[in-house]
Amino acid sequence: MQGEIKESAAILKEKAKELLPTSTKEATFVHNDIRDKVAEIGRCLGFRAEVEKRVADGAVVDAVWEVTIGNMGRVIYVFEVQTAGSIDSLILNLMKSKNNKAVQGIVAVTDQKQIERIKREIATLPIKDEVRFWDYEEVLRIHESLQFVNESINNLGLVPKGL
Repeated sequence: MQGEIKESAAILKEKAKELLPTSTKEATFVHNDIRDKVAEIGRCLGFRAEVEKRVADGAVVDAVWEVTIGNMGRVIYVFEVQTAGSIDSLILNLMKSKNNKAVQGIVAVTDQKQIERIKREIATLPIKDEVRFWDYEEVLRIHESLQFVNESINNLGLVPKGL
């Protein structure tokens, strides 16, 4: 079992390397693929997830996970995906999204190299302690794992088809 997990992790790491964009067109495709996977993960976890969502004035973010908690109101988690190019729009969107009081978490999704760049850029900004970082390789692993779980549960035939 442990060997299978290590082998699976190695395969996913190779797939993640293949996803590194080599052109602007590829960067857009990879960006959208990662963005969509982030949203799908949120849905699997029970959130209402959307892509390209306006969360505050001037802040349209790549993905959001949203949930309403009883009489406490809405809780929103914001995700910005960075695959190539300037990180300024990512930082600006994360900062502006904090103007919405329902936004409880802001996450930059990118590779390890870009994570370090973003950390340097936000070091003097008010959001420096609020931004969380999610390596896109981990997003790919989690997405694939959740797909496996769903397929496995569906194969049990516990839920009638069509529900």
